[in-house]
Amino acid sequence: MGNWFVVIVLLFAALATGGLIVNWIGLGRAMSRLSVSAYIEFDQHTNRTFDPYMPIVVIGALAGGAALAVIYGVHSVPGQLAAAGAVFYALVIIIAVSTNVRINHQIASWSIQNPPRDWAQMRARWIRFHVIRTLFSVPAFVVYVLAAMSNTSR
Repeated sequence: MGNWFVVIVLLFAALATGGLIVNWIGLGRAMSRLSVSAYIEFDQHTNRTFDPYMPIVVIGALAGGAALAVIYGVHSVPGQLAAAGAVFYALVIIIAVSTNVRINHQIASWSIQNPPRDWAQMRARWIRFHVIRTLFSVPAFVVYVLAAMSNTSR
């Protein structure tokens, strides 16, 4: 595989990590300041945008990193870096599916006029786990870049 494959993997990783960071720094911070009705409505609309997009780029980043580890050789430094990044993206997926996605599905059914009593705790839990998965995605992207830069078998 040529350099084009590495570029595609890095693009998926950049989109995945970038999407998570934008959501944390931009949307998440703004959402934490909204009233309950505004929060529910905004969250329901943004999830329709992010839900189809994020799995594609995060799974693409994970699969691409695993492929790079095999292509580079799992016993080489670039291969081990790529494998480490894939593990980090796997953790992002595990965290997302076990917490954030479940919360998103619950919020999708909430009524703006009649929110659950624990809506603020659910919002705080979503934000907490979103920050954690974002913090796993940053080193994933960094080690992918390092793997590509340290590959000397070009």
